Amino acid sequence: MKKFENGLSVGAIIMAVLGLVLLIFPSITNKVIVYALGLALIGYGIYRIIRYLRRDVMIAASDHDLSAGLIMIVTGLFMLIYSKVVIGILPFLFGLALIFGGAMSIQSSFDMKRFGSARWMYHLVVGFVFAVAGVVALRNPFASAMVLTRFVGAGMLIEGVYMCGADLSIAKLRKAFRGDDNIIDGQ
Repeated sequence: MKKFENGLSVGAIIMAVLGLVLLIFPSITNKVIVYALGLALIGYGIYRIIRYLRRDVMIAASDHDLSAGLIMIVTGLFMLIYSKVVIGILPFLFGLALIFGGAMSIQSSFDMKRFGSARWMYHLVVGFVFAVAGVVALRNPFASAMVLTRFVGAGMLIEGVYMCGADLSIAKLRKAFRGDDNIIDGQ
């Protein structure tokens, strides 16, 4: 079974799905997202603590499962208890996600250039567009939170779909460059 070389494709899919949800349901999603993330963090934190307790001492000591689990549980509880505060900063966090995604797209363009792709400049421009969209979201020039949420949702959806395609393109270039058969190439 072939494996992804990195987790970018999974993150891109999550970003696209989250963007679609924000775009379609802007008024109810902020609260749902905060509660879902809070519960997910608590659940994953509990999993990490259980994993720490069940693992061999030598492995457990180097993975920081206990501290990571505790931090996740506390963060999840904070999100549930202070959901209004978290909801207030969600557009800011989503704007940051667009900026970080843009930065990753810019790096991908340079990786593509290093592999000899003729289309690297296209990816560079797209990366800058996503970064600018993130800055616009952070500045919040919109009349309502719903418009901002839809703007961010559209940006995240487009960026997620783009990142999936870019990941596949880079994987193909790596495969051609190295002759590596263990990378998903989209074929």
